[in-house]
Amino acid sequence: MAQDRRKVVITGATGGLGSAVIAALSRAAPVSELGVSVQSPEKAAHLAARGLRVRQGDFDDPRSLDHAFEGAERVLIVSTRAPSNAARFAQARNAIEAARRCGARHILYTSIVQRPGSRFAAAQGHFDTEAYLEACGTGYTILHNGHYMENLPMFLGASLATGDLPLPADGPTAWVSRLDLAEGIAKLLLAQDRLPENIVLTGPEALDFAAIAQIAGKAVGRPIARRVVSSEEYVALLVTRGFPEGGARLLATGFDSRAAGELAIVDPALEAVLGRKLRRVEEVLPGLIAEVRKEVA
Repeated sequence: MAQDRRKVVITGATGGLGSAVIAALSRAAPVSELGVSVQSPEKAAHLAARGLRVRQGDFDDPRSLDHAFEGAERVLIVSTRAPSNAARFAQARNAIEAARRCGARHILYTSIVQRPGSRFAAAQGHFDTEAYLEACGTGYTILHNGHYMENLPMFLGASLATGDLPLPADGPTAWVSRLDLAEGIAKLLLAQDRLPENIVLTGPEALDFAAIAQIAGKAVGRPIARRVVSSEEYVALLVTRGFPEGGARLLATGFDSRAAGELAIVDPALEAVLGRKLRRVEEVLPGLIAEVRKEVA
């Protein structure tokens, strides 16, 4: 039986980034060239209905990944939200090895901007994956993705109503629109030219939460005061709002990372890939806030 070949197969196609990448790919390539690997195929039925190849792939089940990646020329591995660095690395390693077994010529992995020595508690799993990918012998590109603007409403939380934004000390972050990021990744996946081994994909400006609070305040029509609290106070606030303590502490280390300047880099690569100006926080955040307020109303 002839192998079912696909130019591109991506994982996590029902997640925020993965679904946006698929949308961008679908606008630029025939659906017959696209395949997705998802843990729950029923959640991707809308993709199958459009003609994309949808197969079940579990990062903890290498055999399922062999089936999901069959015939892929390029595989995009979207990093997982594993409970530990060791688990994240083990899952990524399974996906890398499956892509190699299936004959993929190039593997792309969504990593982070931070570098070894980072204060971000979830960083090491990414660094271990990067090192493994570099040594695997297959063509690769490590996508050092900036932080999504779309996550800002989560950090703003109740401040949109109260005007009080209590967060740990931070530093400038080059927030990137997930739509811009997804479109850029799609272009890289379909590019005919040789891909770089590492590319930093950030937004066009680095803003701290004092600046974010000003933009959010304009959007809601009232001042929002950015107040610095300790990491322990922040964790306690999140726990009272229903966050698991482990997740709250992880978010707190993200602020440690920002305060150390680890996310301040503004790289021109994404703008160059897209050939246009990138979306800025002041353009994107008001719409995100409007969506949140509509859901709450």
